[in-house]
Amino acid sequence: PMSAMAAGLLFALAVAVARASGQHPFPPLRSEEGRRLAAPALQEAASALGFKLEAVHTLGLHETGSWAHSRRLVEQGAASKPADGGRRLYSGTTRRDFVRLLLKLNVVAYTINDPWLEDVLKPVVEAGDSRYGPSIKTYTEEKAKEAADMAAQWAEVLNEGNVSVAEGRLGMDAAALDSVGVHALEFSAVAVGRLLVFRGSFSFGDFENIKAWISGFILKKGTAMMKNQWVTVGGLPWTEKLQGQKNSASLVPSESVFSTGSWWLYSSFHTRIIELAKKSGMDPAKVAETGYWEFTKAITESVRTSLAAGEKLTMSGHSQGGGSAALASMYLEKKYNEKHDTVTFAAVGGLCFSRDLDYTSGNMLADVDPYKMHDQVTEYVHPLDVYGYFDYDVGKVCSYGTTGLAESKARKYCEEVFG
Repeated sequence: PMSAMAAGLLFALAVAVARASGQHPFPPLRSEEGRRLAAPALQEAASALGFKLEAVHTLGLHETGSWAHSRRLVEQGAASKPADGGRRLYSGTTRRDFVRLLLKLNVVAYTINDPWLEDVLKPVVEAGDSRYGPSIKTYTEEKAKEAADMAAQWAEVLNEGNVSVAEGRLGMDAAALDSVGVHALEFSAVAVGRLLVFRGSFSFGDFENIKAWISGFILKKGTAMMKNQWVTVGGLPWTEKLQGQKNSASLVPSESVFSTGSWWLYSSFHTRIIELAKKSGMDPAKVAETGYWEFTKAITESVRTSLAAGEKLTMSGHSQGGGSAALASMYLEKKYNEKHDTVTFAAVGGLCFSRDLDYTSGNMLADVDPYKMHDQVTEYVHPLDVYGYFDYDVGKVCSYGTTGLAESKARKYCEEVFG
């Protein structure tokens, strides 16, 4: 905040000088994210005053004649932290509290709380099955409650520690719906150290990248896995209705449409992500083979190298983000022989796709070992979460929502897609 204020004052001063000298009109302003800085002296000075230095802003004239503003995040080391750890202190005391904090971080990593559109959610709410209880009667009330819930969870997270976007010195903005790139949050608090949370599928790029992970699994094993979830994990009976849904689909045409449409969209993503690699200083050839993986490694490495001595690192993610977190954990284990606590929610498993990605000839075998289990990774998943069972998990699995499953709303609505 202090550096942002200084940049604003500097810009206002530049405007006044230009106007006083008769320079009209005032040149346009270009604003961009610069690479991260290591500024230990500034960190020490800020820490002594009880502040945390987050970023440095610079302003100057570009060769094109426009003003160029750059915001450069500052690498955070031990010196950047006030002696008491800052105003915000994590208050949890148990593992359960910690997992719930991670779950909140995974929620706020998304720009919106729930992507379901009106045509999907409205009938659910009007049937009295709002996730906020029967007092919510309309779709409008549901969305208002979602917005309030998101704001409340953001407030809780900000009260527990410091949060920033982890972009791995790549200058990458992947927050928007139409963006391409990896979006992750970095959280820090005295009692827990550093938390790296990868967002799940949200943007255009996310939904295209995931196809290289799960398309083959869906086509070859998806139906069998869903039956396994329903019967073995959920303990629910396989009814004639479910068997009828399975038999009624003509799989060959469905597979052809799925494969053709997926490849057409993936090729567009492929072009965009190679361009992003060039702009970010990544190897385009590697990115062409493995998609988001090179960016995920860069973010992970950046956070790891910024840790203070003895500072703990925990990784987390939901859905595709959970798969990214698990892969990042496997990567640090293989490269540095380090096992970092990793907690995922409804994650896409990584034991199969990391060996052979769809649509490319790439794999991740140089970076991860999918031929063994990784006990530092714990996955939390509901028995009827379809996406959470795509591919096989790399570590321990904890099922939740099993009590009363047969009479649950989850069964009521999920039964329509199983079979």
